[in-house]
Amino acid sequence: MMSMTSEAVLMIATGYLGPAAITLLERQTKFHMQGLDFHEIQPYHCAELGRWVGIASSMFIEQDQAEELSARIRELER
Repeated sequence: MMSMTSEAVLMIATGYLGPAAITLLERQTKFHMQGLDFHEIQPYHCAELGRWVGIASSMFIEQDQAEELSARIRELER
């Protein structure tokens, strides 16, 4: 079961990355956030997750879109 934050992040990321979003998100939390399970993220994780997603997604989408995606995820911290 996903946390509300995980669901919100996945919805945002899918708009930019399509079905690859879940894989990218799971990898970022596992490898850059001390093994955290993406399904368990909370709002306080969003600043760090947004940073890592911005870096990783820039390899697959335009830089400005990656920055926008990163910012939208970071905004969920509030």
